[in-house]
Amino acid sequence: MKSIKGFILIAALAVSILLYFGVYGVASRIYHQEVEENASRFSELLARQTFQSMFQIMRRGWDREQVKDFLAANREAFAGSAFSLTIFRGPLVTRRFGPIEQPAIEGPVDRALRTGEEQRLRSGRRVSHVFPLKARPECLRCHTNAEKGAVLGAIKVDQDLTPILERADDNFSLAFLAIAPLPLVVAWGVATLLSRRINRSVDHLDGDIERVRSVADLRDVRVPEHQLGFDELNELAGKVRELADKMRTIAVDKDLLEFEIRLLEKFVITSDVVQDWQEYIKTLLSEINGVMEVYFLFSLFKVEEETYDIELFWLRRPSDTSRDTVTRCIHGALKGNPHFGEAAAVEIHHHVVDPESELPEIPEAEVELQTKTLLLETPKIGGVVGIGVHTSTAQDPTRLLVTESILSTLLNVVGSVRAISKYTRDLEYYASRDPLTDLYNQRTFREFLSYEVGRAQRHDYAFGLLLIDLDNFKNINDRFGHQVGDQFLQQFSSALHEALRRGDVLARYGGDEFLALLPETGSEQAYMVAQRLLEATDGLVLDTPEGARVRATVSIGIAMYPDHADEGQDLFLFADNMMYRAKAEGKHRIGMPTEEDVVEVFRELGEKSHLVQEAFDNKEVIPYYQPIRQVEGGDAVAHEVLSRIHTEGMVLGAGEFIEHAERMGVVHKLDFLVMERAFADARAAGYAGMLFINLSPRALVLQEFLTRTRTLVRQYGIEPTSVVFELTERETVRNLTLLEKFITDLKLDGFQFAVDDFGSGFASFHYLKRLPIDYVKIDGDFVVNMARDPRDHAFVKSMATLASELGIRTIAEFIEDEEILGAVRAVDIPLAQGFHLGHPAPKLD
Repeated sequence: MKSIKGFILIAALAVSILLYFGVYGVASRIYHQEVEENASRFSELLARQTFQSMFQIMRRGWDREQVKDFLAANREAFAGSAFSLTIFRGPLVTRRFGPIEQPAIEGPVDRALRTGEEQRLRSGRRVSHVFPLKARPECLRCHTNAEKGAVLGAIKVDQDLTPILERADDNFSLAFLAIAPLPLVVAWGVATLLSRRINRSVDHLDGDIERVRSVADLRDVRVPEHQLGFDELNELAGKVRELADKMRTIAVDKDLLEFEIRLLEKFVITSDVVQDWQEYIKTLLSEINGVMEVYFLFSLFKVEEETYDIELFWLRRPSDTSRDTVTRCIHGALKGNPHFGEAAAVEIHHHVVDPESELPEIPEAEVELQTKTLLLETPKIGGVVGIGVHTSTAQDPTRLLVTESILSTLLNVVGSVRAISKYTRDLEYYASRDPLTDLYNQRTFREFLSYEVGRAQRHDYAFGLLLIDLDNFKNINDRFGHQVGDQFLQQFSSALHEALRRGDVLARYGGDEFLALLPETGSEQAYMVAQRLLEATDGLVLDTPEGARVRATVSIGIAMYPDHADEGQDLFLFADNMMYRAKAEGKHRIGMPTEEDVVEVFRELGEKSHLVQEAFDNKEVIPYYQPIRQVEGGDAVAHEVLSRIHTEGMVLGAGEFIEHAERMGVVHKLDFLVMERAFADARAAGYAGMLFINLSPRALVLQEFLTRTRTLVRQYGIEPTSVVFELTERETVRNLTLLEKFITDLKLDGFQFAVDDFGSGFASFHYLKRLPIDYVKIDGDFVVNMARDPRDHAFVKSMATLASELGIRTIAEFIEDEEILGAVRAVDIPLAQGFHLGHPAPKLD
């Protein structure tokens, strides 16, 4: 700890020292420069005078001896002084009259003889001036080999400034040493004066603080005002008085704060509160008035677009005038709220705590509103809660603090009740609806279809089923993004709905597939309805913000009950088959089956369904393994597990049966079967590499997936870190939050994840942003052409760079030849996969 007096003395000493050396250095430097400048000018003058003397002699003519005498006289004149003068004979004179004894010609003398210009030179404490001797007309009588203005020689004057500067430095040092103690004496006096005044100020302040010895003393604290001599200390004393006032207020309202704690403990939402929350608010309003006078509470909620409800709770029965006054004040308080403002439709519900007694008339000037806003993103509920208090309460900052706390809790209570109510309604609604298009969902449509089959059987009538699929919808998502794709699906569903008849049932089956159920409809009517749907699609155009126009075509498959099938699932598969036939015939057309088609479709559907079910029952779904190799070195570090079906001597790839498995609802069972067989093969072969297993997001979000996977790795002794689950975009990312939770749980166990077909759409980028991904497999469509197409090369390089910066390893697919492998190596992709590196095989190598 240092005293202020000591600090001032140390500061003054430091300043004096810095000032002494600073002024000394500046003054000394200025003097040196001035001496050097004067010396330079004097040297120039001396050189010119010497030249004039020489010129006067030369005009009369002189011989060699006279020249020597002149030079000797100059040397003697400057002997023992700080000056030296040297006269140099130039080349023209030397050639005419011969050489003389003189120093070597170099440096500035040489430049003066060559250029005819005067030369100045400062080196350390020496100043030199070289004056060229130029021929005048009178000189040409003797110097017949020269012309007017030619340089005949040079005079160099040197001056040593060391003696002068040393004497000056000594004088400066003595002068500054003489005045050095003066700042210290002044600092001592200032420090002594300040110390006395500050000590007196601190004594006054200490006496004020000593008045407060306990919390109880705060009620009577009145810190008197003193002039402490300094503005800073006066301001500090003012802050102490302000602090005392604040603490005194807190002490006075301790009972209020205790009540607040007891009140907050009651803000617990129970089933009784949810069922009768209005009565609960009435009780709270009554208890609040036990410690502070509150006229009313209100809550406002946005229930629909431009529609608001206000729940107004009165302590006692108000008069009509008071109602109008408070209502007007509430509207005024909400007018400036950016979320609510002027409501187009407002319904006010009044509630009275004690209807038997009447509330005194409330003047508008006495209505004070405190309001708070709460916005819940899901569901879309916005709320405002306000409280009207007595004027005296509004003027007490501590009581208003309690009011704010009460309002915050009321918002949570009322908002939660409203949210629970809306959640319940939404759950009931979206249990049967698709959130994006507001159409019936797949589950509900299957119920409609089952119900319609039973009804048609009982009443013996036909009905139609249309399967509507957008052609190349993936291109819209890839080009414009999922947001534009969603907007197009919404407009498309609206167009379909308007083109259907009243009583027809429209549903979104999933992705870009829609189903239409046409009750009591013949085949001709069904075809006419399908034709209207095609025409509605022709006129559908979506303008993007960038000015592009989005269009799409559809392919429609028709199935009729009972002509084509008498079961709902068979009808669906039949319509699906006809839809794909329409696509195969050129798209944007209707697949209407003939009698021959019926036989062929049933045969194909039956065979594929039977094949999948039999393969599952007999466990004929087996894994094939395709190596993933290091680009440098070619070592296989992993294998991708691919599903195959062995039947009747043939091997079917996943593309030939996976969709049927998905339609039948057994695809996740096939995934488990293949994963189990792969783990068994890995244990039997002593395989130490990684296994990449293809799973759709739908399989990952199954409740049993995590438990089943943990059981399998324990059963077969597989390290979770050696298992990499591949995510694809076959499913939508609408359950991304749920998917994120499941993946996080698996990551905690050590499992890894890869994004397959990276770059094929926007969903994979969402995966990178939201999910803890370890690998990305770049879409083979980009890789296979990157050696020939610079755009594909740029895409692949950009994706590899992005993954690298995110700390994710990259795998290139579709390596078909050495040229593609070389292109992949050039962009620093570490891993690769393709037929050039290895075909899928039934055994791990």
